[in-house]
Amino acid sequence: MAKRTYLRDILSILGSNLTVTFCNLAIGIMLSRILGAAGFGLYSSIIVVPMIVIGFTQLGIRRSTIYHIGNRLLPEDSIVSALFILLIYTSVLSIFICGSVYFFSSTQPFDPLIIVLVLLTIPLLLGNVFAGGVFLGKEEIRRASMLNAGPTLLILIFTIVFVWVIKLSVLGAFLAIFLANLIMFVLNYRIFILEYRYNITWKYHEPLIKSMVKLGIVNAIAIFIMQLNYRMDILMLKKLSSLEEVGFYSLAMQIAEQLWHVPYAIETIILSRSANTNDDNQVHRTVASIFRVSLLIGLLGGILIFFVAPPLVPLVFGKEFTQSATMIQIVLPGILLLVGFRILNSRLTGMGKPQIAIYTFLPALIINFVLNLFLIPRFGGVGAAWATNVSYAVGSIIFVVIFSRLVKIPLSEIFRYRKSDFYFFRDIKKWWRNKLSIGVK
Repeated sequence: MAKRTYLRDILSILGSNLTVTFCNLAIGIMLSRILGAAGFGLYSSIIVVPMIVIGFTQLGIRRSTIYHIGNRLLPEDSIVSALFILLIYTSVLSIFICGSVYFFSSTQPFDPLIIVLVLLTIPLLLGNVFAGGVFLGKEEIRRASMLNAGPTLLILIFTIVFVWVIKLSVLGAFLAIFLANLIMFVLNYRIFILEYRYNITWKYHEPLIKSMVKLGIVNAIAIFIMQLNYRMDILMLKKLSSLEEVGFYSLAMQIAEQLWHVPYAIETIILSRSANTNDDNQVHRTVASIFRVSLLIGLLGGILIFFVAPPLVPLVFGKEFTQSATMIQIVLPGILLLVGFRILNSRLTGMGKPQIAIYTFLPALIINFVLNLFLIPRFGGVGAAWATNVSYAVGSIIFVVIFSRLVKIPLSEIFRYRKSDFYFFRDIKKWWRNKLSIGVK
């Protein structure tokens, strides 16, 4: 078992996620105000393509890497070498698919220079995703936290330079993303070579690669379905509505999804711990407790966002985006339910059962698609928000029921709060006091 506590690791990842939140908020404010609704909609319609495609073409290798390194059954040199070979395969596949989508897009012509930048960013982004798998497999939580926050912080800096100062518009936004990922890729490579001293070879480790892909491909399908559920609305809005509606809805989802930062932090730690432990019963109990606490935190955060969104959105992002506030309020219940899903899904994924997410969210994806077909032409972004709300709710509820049966914990037990659940907050208080006492000394 790892020496670090769940609390310490969760706070480390949560800290990096909060950094990402504030940076994304600042980036969103700049892009929405400088580019306007149509420009922000164009930016969103371009970036959504690699986000969906990479969700599948990365083949779930990040999570597969966590599992293989965490089990310590094979030399890390071999795993990382196989990882670089897989990086080449997945990059070529991703570039080909994204390039084809852009080339055959008939509803909106794209700037070729922007598309080249997006395609060049793909292998760098994939490399950083895979590196995160190595760090988490080794339970290097602090390094994983830095990798999580680093690119977004750099994107903010470069966005200020290229979009605000030099005024390169949408091109500047994608140039910022490219340079940020390039810098992080180089830094990660230096860590692998100079600090970990991995002997990276280009030998084709066929059994290892097959093992990583076999486990990863199920993860990839699950991630792809989830990503498509998250982002299909934007693609359908672009097709069935206007770029302005895409801009309104994209901003609304970006704000509402801030509720996911707590489960993002927790699921990362659960994945890492699940790959490094054999005490299933103890982990089940811990995950159920974390699930209950996360729902409570998400509920409080959702209530706050519900009431502050109407006055703050037009104030911060401009009156042009007033419609986004209504979309935020509509989609919050679905976002909250998905908080619980992410916690429980991380446990099943760490146990080698990522296929459960496919069984539960494939029907939700179909529901999302059908509802969007009927609602978007009539209600625009508001209709997309309702479709997302319903699909998230259906998928999450089905998943909790299946989780309960798999781990043999009754639903009443999963949802029943206990006094011990709130020891988490007591531990945070104790941790904060220790930090203050160290600071005083």
